[in-house]
Amino acid sequence: MSVTRSKSKAAFTALGIALAAVVVLFAGCGNHKGDKGVPMNTTVTESAARERITAYFLDTLRALPPGVGLSRTPQNPDLSAFKDDAAISVPCDDNNDDPRKPEQAQLAYWVVGVPAGQDSHYFELIRNYWTGRGFRLNPDSDSRWAAVWTQDGYSLSVKNAGKGDGSLSVGAGSPCFPKSAAGTTTPQPTQLRRPS
Repeated sequence: MSVTRSKSKAAFTALGIALAAVVVLFAGCGNHKGDKGVPMNTTVTESAARERITAYFLDTLRALPPGVGLSRTPQNPDLSAFKDDAAISVPCDDNNDDPRKPEQAQLAYWVVGVPAGQDSHYFELIRNYWTGRGFRLNPDSDSRWAAVWTQDGYSLSVKNAGKGDGSLSVGAGSPCFPKSAAGTTTPQPTQLRRPS
């Protein structure tokens, strides 16, 4: 297998790891339940969802010490970058028999600028900041993965991949929205810097 193909597979795997937990969290989100039973927020669009998630990430960065940011490129050279985009839109329902075909926006970034040996500490800072804001902690959270639900139906997760320094990532998912609200022309930033 070529190095490029291996790195692409690793990047896809990393994105899947960062986002898989996000998808699972949406069993009870949204404010409208359609005939087929998929919870859906009919006031959300993909573009608005990405903006809201970005705002949550920037707010999280404000709570961390200076020098920390988010990037599609990891600090750890053994991990792969999110090459094309840190954001995707995915179906909310695997069986797809809902005529509305609801989707959800998902974003993922690597946490960069974390001092050497501090991944676990920064993991705790992020998790504790979210729970301190009153976000509901997923009961399956542990010392290397934690996810929360916000009051407005978004989920945020932080994961320490345990691959050494620089293997901390964050992911987020929006409430489900109608397929007709999917699509955005705004590319997701490759980096988010800590606001001053």
